[in-house]
Amino acid sequence: MEELYREVEPMYDMHLVTKSCFHKVIGWTHIVENPEFIELLHGDELIFSAGIQYTSEEWLMDFVQRLIEAGTGGLVLSLHEGSCYPQRIVDYCNRKKFPLFSSGWKTPYLDVMRIFASILLENEQRDTNLNEALKNAIYYPEHEAAYLHHFEHNGFYRNMHYIMAILSCHAYREGEENKRLQELAKQLQYSGFRGVVVTDEDRLLIMVADKTVKQVQRIFQKICKQDMQVYVGIGDVVMRLQDLEDSYEHAMVAYQLTKTAIATNLLVYDELGLYKVLSDLRHEDTGEAFIREVLGELIDYDEKENTDYLDILKAFFENECSIVHTAQAMYCHKNTMNYKMNKVKEILGYDIMSNENRTRIMVALYFMKMRG
Repeated sequence: MEELYREVEPMYDMHLVTKSCFHKVIGWTHIVENPEFIELLHGDELIFSAGIQYTSEEWLMDFVQRLIEAGTGGLVLSLHEGSCYPQRIVDYCNRKKFPLFSSGWKTPYLDVMRIFASILLENEQRDTNLNEALKNAIYYPEHEAAYLHHFEHNGFYRNMHYIMAILSCHAYREGEENKRLQELAKQLQYSGFRGVVVTDEDRLLIMVADKTVKQVQRIFQKICKQDMQVYVGIGDVVMRLQDLEDSYEHAMVAYQLTKTAIATNLLVYDELGLYKVLSDLRHEDTGEAFIREVLGELIDYDEKENTDYLDILKAFFENECSIVHTAQAMYCHKNTMNYKMNKVKEILGYDIMSNENRTRIMVALYFMKMRG
């Protein structure tokens, strides 16, 4: 909204009446005179009106309320010379953070809307170019011609610092739509940081420029704290556009762990500890083979006998290998737990308390958590 207003304010009799509200995102412009047509709007339109039906303060309040409910981005209303908005309307729009503009009776709406349309189309083309550039940088990093020019043309230079993040909120998906994801995309796109936000396969890919990992983490902490259905993984810093793929891969590791091994909805790759090391074993077969090698006998026994010795072993290691604490956690007598742990050792066929085997078991359990 700020960009559009800045362009026309010096040339035309059009003035902002409310207190800024420039955070509003405008997708297009539209002329509306009859309130009955408001329900046909898509949202984010800047509405122009000559106020032909404006006969009372009550009518205008109803008109404004309907526009706000429809998700429009603001109202430009023609007023006769010497007229002004009722203060009650202005106060209401300020509370709702809804931009309200006045224009002269002879303000050429057609010219103003043509200027706005040109700016909006140019911005849309820029966003499209940047979206494609980000996807190309991630999925085809070797094809530099497909992304470097578009990034640098928009101020994202090849030797700046960049961090990738991945966000999803699948719980809100309804059929082919995810309105919550669209809201978050819009919120992030206009939240003030330099970057690019792309919707890709029901996830958001977010590139942030010239910020530290901690600063990027703070961007998402508020969102994730307010909504536990939002999941975010944050990659590490890369020093070139050509290395965005690396930050994306690490963000993906952190993102996937929020849904499997670690009970939180926001993770940073640099804080993953042992998971960070294990994630570098890219081939899934490596982890599966290791799990079979270390725990295969126990997995097979549980499956055949319908027992839960693998869960008991997990609980044992989660409780610092203490029989007493494991018994308390699983609500059974310590003698019963001692018997069960001896059975686990018998099935596995090796000493689970030796340093080497304890390490092997812990790594295998980490692998299992990573695979959900």
